Amino acid sequence: MTIMNLPTRATLASLSLILLMGTTVSAGVVALSPHRAVYDLTLKSASDRSGVKDLNGRMVLEMTGSVCDGWSVNFRLVNDFQLPRGRSRLVDSRSTSWEAGDGSSMSYLEREFIDNRPHQVTRLRVSMKDGKVRQKQPKEVVFDLPANAIFPVTHQKRLIEKAQKGELRDKSIVYDGADRDNIYQAITFIGKKRSGEKQAAGLKGQGAAALLNGTKFWPVTVSYYTLKDKDDQDTPNQQISFQMYENGIAGDLTIDYGDFAMSGKLVRLEQLPQGKCEK
Repeated sequence: MTIMNLPTRATLASLSLILLMGTTVSAGVVALSPHRAVYDLTLKSASDRSGVKDLNGRMVLEMTGSVCDGWSVNFRLVNDFQLPRGRSRLVDSRSTSWEAGDGSSMSYLEREFIDNRPHQVTRLRVSMKDGKVRQKQPKEVVFDLPANAIFPVTHQKRLIEKAQKGELRDKSIVYDGADRDNIYQAITFIGKKRSGEKQAAGLKGQGAAALLNGTKFWPVTVSYYTLKDKDDQDTPNQQISFQMYENGIAGDLTIDYGDFAMSGKLVRLEQLPQGKCEK
């Protein structure tokens, strides 16, 4: 993969799956906690073929809602890539998604800008009742989801539940709309639970200390394979390693695309108001 054909939608697909975490667990039930998380991005490594000399970026996720009203997620990823011969490329992807509290339906809208110019719009709706994805933009298409596919919030609940039970591995088919007609098989490895001490030190944001200090976490690695190519893939499309706190917050992370990798440092975390719901 090189920067000139970097699939920014796939970037969103993998990152939004991970960053939808903000959960708390009580009596075996995963209850989502509205929050805003900000990560600073830097280049960790790059091969010559990647065409990436350096990068600086930021990603921001804001999650609100409830089981009753569904979950709304605003996600923005901005990367300034430094290329050979002094060139640069600014990639700015902004998405808004909504997922029903029971995981039965989802809508997704993404606007992509390259060098501050509008590049592409993706808009679609999905229903698990008929298993259809109905894409409106960039062109109208309808296609089927596998019967066992799940949406991002459902996937995150599954990972938290398995970690709490001491399970070390998960394999799920996940669709979030960010990569349009690409459906991913996500293979997750969960490490041993660790204790967290003063994890919010240096973090900005109201509620950061309450969310992280003294909270236990697991080291987690998630590898994403395009479902239609998974039998022929030796390496994943993307691999993400991060700290998964028991309340669901994702800590510092590494995103590896094979030819280059970037580090994400959690720099701000805010607890948002909980939506009212009697379920």
